[in-house]
Amino acid sequence: MHTPSLRPLLALAAFCLTVLAPAAHALDTPRVAGTIELADGNILLEGKDGSTRLPVVGENVYEGDTITTFANAEAHLHMADGAQFIVREDSKITLFEYVADGGSEDRSLIDLAKGAMRSITGWIGQFNRTKYRIRTPLVTIGVRGTDHEPTHLLPGDPRGEPGSYDKVNDGSAFMETKQGVVEVPKNRAAFHSASAKAAPRLLGTVPAFFKPGKHEQRFVLRAQETRKANPQRRLERQEFVRQRGAAGGAKAVRPAQAQKTAPKVRQSDRPKPQAKAFKDARPTDKPARPQTGDRPQRQGAAKGNRPGEGKR
Repeated sequence: MHTPSLRPLLALAAFCLTVLAPAAHALDTPRVAGTIELADGNILLEGKDGSTRLPVVGENVYEGDTITTFANAEAHLHMADGAQFIVREDSKITLFEYVADGGSEDRSLIDLAKGAMRSITGWIGQFNRTKYRIRTPLVTIGVRGTDHEPTHLLPGDPRGEPGSYDKVNDGSAFMETKQGVVEVPKNRAAFHSASAKAAPRLLGTVPAFFKPGKHEQRFVLRAQETRKANPQRRLERQEFVRQRGAAGGAKAVRPAQAQKTAPKVRQSDRPKPQAKAFKDARPTDKPARPQTGDRPQRQGAAKGNRPGEGKR
């Protein structure tokens, strides 16, 4: 029996919700978390503001986005720190936090509500391991620099016993609950049942539902290529962030204060505009225009009020 595609219905739902939802304020623009590498089958993206859209290869996914896949569907994500994710069929994840600026504040927090995913970590998993986490309704999973497959099966899921799993393909991981922690070495799997009162445990054998998808080879090859470039990309990101900060300059003087504090300058003395900010940076206050008709001050005459100060 032929099962009709859900894509037309999903497209209609995405269109209606996007048109009816109020426009988000510029200050609420989310951070770019990654891009879509592959979208096969019926998949729906939901923004933090509740708006929905269909995935398009090459387009961004954002911090706060939820990705839901349906039967026989699969999505591949290339994350900002070079990590690679597969969201397998009948699964739902939320990119709760994703910061990849190349520094100590980088972090990745993914909520896996149901289903399965595969994660080959990027520079966050390598340099900021304590700030990489995948949460299910039962457990928190961390890594030591890893290729692993977190899974959370709900009651009635035909793939296996309800509960949270993690299989490690390379490196190591750990599964943590209030009852305790279990280390998961390479080629092993751990499990925690919703009814369990003890700590998570290692399984004697890897469950049969941990098997490659139809795009697995492509995913692994792409991850291998990306991993080689990650250290250099991290350095480039650090430099980009540093230059962006330098271009922003000192904190802007707010318009209400500018009339009292800004120096009077001639048109020819006005500083040139700063470089355009990073595409997902939030907009800043515009500096106040200087008063006209007043006698201009000589540059440097007033301490702390040189032309151009107050501009980001």
